[in-house]
Amino acid sequence: MRFLFITLTLAVSLPLQLANAADMPGKALVDKHCQRCHDNSIFTRPDSIIHSWSELQARVNFCDSASHAGMSEEEMSQVVEYLNKTFYKFPKP
Repeated sequence: MRFLFITLTLAVSLPLQLANAADMPGKALVDKHCQRCHDNSIFTRPDSIIHSWSELQARVNFCDSASHAGMSEEEMSQVVEYLNKTFYKFPKP
């Protein structure tokens, strides 16, 4: 019985761990670049200026340019994915 419980626990938690691992590049980039200027409260404020996936992409591009972070297109996509999955929850086009 104990073996079954451990097996089921691993079977359920492994996909969650893999999903979290997939978020790590975006999270690491947010921690490195975005949080130089602001903390996570900017992503959850009630008067947000971001209302869609495309606006989120545009804002990440703007912030990358304004901060001279120098992220690649792939890195900016990872940031958008992470921010959307964690905070915004917009439907992906």
